[in-house]
Amino acid sequence: MKSLTPTPVRSPCVKVCEMDDAVGLCKGCFRTQDERDWWVAYSDEQQREVIRRCEQRREAIRQGGAGLAPNMGPVEPKRRR
Repeated sequence: MKSLTPTPVRSPCVKVCEMDDAVGLCKGCFRTQDERDWWVAYSDEQQREVIRRCEQRREAIRQGGAGLAPNMGPVEPKRRR
């Protein structure tokens, strides 16, 4: 049975909130500062995209740091329905 209440996207935060200045990403979740600041304003789809990019960045850094996914940047705040 399909749930009538959508499941919110969980923040990728792992409570290690420290920016790595060398790559411009949070050392814990691999979000950019913009992505951390704007998380609550992103739509569910945008939040899922941020998580996808964080996973890509984590893997790229593990393999040497080349080819990091770009920043999502700021968005216009929208009410969730």
